[in-house]
Amino acid sequence: MRSIFATRRFVWLAAGVLATSAIGACSHPNYVYDEPYATQRVWDGREQAAYRRWEAERRMEHVEYGQRSAAEQRAYWQWRHDHQQ
Repeated sequence: MRSIFATRRFVWLAAGVLATSAIGACSHPNYVYDEPYATQRVWDGREQAAYRRWEAERRMEHVEYGQRSAAEQRAYWQWRHDHQQ
């Protein structure tokens, strides 16, 4: 009987630790700087999809946004403002 309670206590403790770490991982959004409009933007799945579409329209090989030149990043944000969803 004692081992059942110990097992349950361990399961609840493990669930609490996992839930806390999952919540903590989601609480820090990734921001990028939109230079033409001088604002910080949240880089989420929607922005990633728009960025991929921008690359595809220009037949560009995929490169992470942060690895692009400043001129390409400005071009992306200009395109993005012209193609708001």
